[in-house]
Amino acid sequence: MPVASIYRSAQGEAEVIALYEKKLANLAIETDSRMVDTRFGRTHVLIAGPQEAPPVMVLTGISTGTPRILEWFLPLTRDYRVYAPDPIGQPGRSAQTRVPPGDHNYGKWMVDVLNGLGLERLPFIGVSFGGGILLETASYAPERISRAALVAPAGLTRVPFFSTAIKFFIPCLLYRYFPSRERLIGTVQPLAGKTDDYSLQVFDATLRHFKLNLAPPGPFNKKNLAGFTAPTLLFLAKSDIFIPVEPARRRAKELLPRLIAVEVFEGPHIPPQPTWKSNAERIRMFLNETQ
Repeated sequence: MPVASIYRSAQGEAEVIALYEKKLANLAIETDSRMVDTRFGRTHVLIAGPQEAPPVMVLTGISTGTPRILEWFLPLTRDYRVYAPDPIGQPGRSAQTRVPPGDHNYGKWMVDVLNGLGLERLPFIGVSFGGGILLETASYAPERISRAALVAPAGLTRVPFFSTAIKFFIPCLLYRYFPSRERLIGTVQPLAGKTDDYSLQVFDATLRHFKLNLAPPGPFNKKNLAGFTAPTLLFLAKSDIFIPVEPARRRAKELLPRLIAVEVFEGPHIPPQPTWKSNAERIRMFLNETQ
């Protein structure tokens, strides 16, 4: 049975993938590319950093793209071999199969990726939707994670529906049908603040051409995360429209048995480049504590 496309048109798919390839070609570091088989379909993984360095898994958010996530976490490639899979069912080089919600399916997908790469136990970093995948993996196969850094993770708390709909989801729909640069900037601002032209191009292409699937992994509870004993560092955004800081902080303390610290950074869900650099350096220090 053929898999339904995650794009609204073939032309739209080409536009989204061209932006992915543009960022990949302009990365300030060499990358390797691998394809691995999973029970949900073929998965593409970008790899950067010294071959002999210890591995770390980086999980990106919805529609961000692994080239951009490698750019954000470039400081890690000095000390680590960084593995960044294109989430299945999202823009990138992986299969367009949507992962069915529930039943730890994202955790199962992640275990298949690890097995395909020959990786047993390693540190994980999860950003936004990727944070939800990390938590799903922690619930399904906690023994595969040695340390965890969560950056504004999906699935930790409920999204404030009405305020988020007014600030973001309704503007997204309006932009899809009535696109203009002014409306694009106004739509993106609550999510990412003032952003660069490339990011605006990605938001534009995604909003117009990608069939969004926003249901995050989870929900999670004490029982299904009880076996997750890896030291965990949590970052929250002070102005996050999806993840309010104090509810997320309280929930993390309830759910994560070895929560080391909660650090709050200035700005929105997707902060500016200097904040990514600062967070990446802090995560690098956190990961190096095991060495």
